[in-house]
Amino acid sequence: MAALLLIPSVDYAEVAVEQASEYLAHQRRYVGDPARNAPLLGIWVRRGLDAGLPTLFPGGGHETDTVLGPSGGPPPVVPMGIRTSAAVSGLWSLCWLDGPALRDAHDAHRRRRRILDLLVQPAHLADRASGRFFPVFAHTDCQETIEAQLTELGGRYPHLIAPQWYIDDSEQGICTR
Repeated sequence: MAALLLIPSVDYAEVAVEQASEYLAHQRRYVGDPARNAPLLGIWVRRGLDAGLPTLFPGGGHETDTVLGPSGGPPPVVPMGIRTSAAVSGLWSLCWLDGPALRDAHDAHRRRRRILDLLVQPAHLADRASGRFFPVFAHTDCQETIEAQLTELGGRYPHLIAPQWYIDDSEQGICTR
């Protein structure tokens, strides 16, 4: 599982990050839902926020689900989709993603690349207005690791990765770096 913050424009980035950070910190401290403790891996500038993104069926789209698809058969399996989300009036949407593509990726960097490969890059190719991606790293990541990952991401996704990045600190929230 991973979290992704969607904002409609870089013009709203500061207030959206501040509000989402407060919400995320509150969820982690008081709600106690382990799924909400998933690391925030990125901030994606996307006009439509989470509209049109794949969602998981109830239960997370696992093979053992008894939910039927639209044709009465088994539901289609998506590699990654939104399990749950929280939004504030079109200003931001915080999505918790899950699916086989994320479960098969065993570290944050691989999960971040899967999000870029399966959601961000295809949306950008289909609609150039789907904007930048701001990577978010754990507060425990060392500077050398962050720099290496930023270099790799910038080379792999040259028109998507923003020059600014963030830190997700479970105590202090989302911090600019």
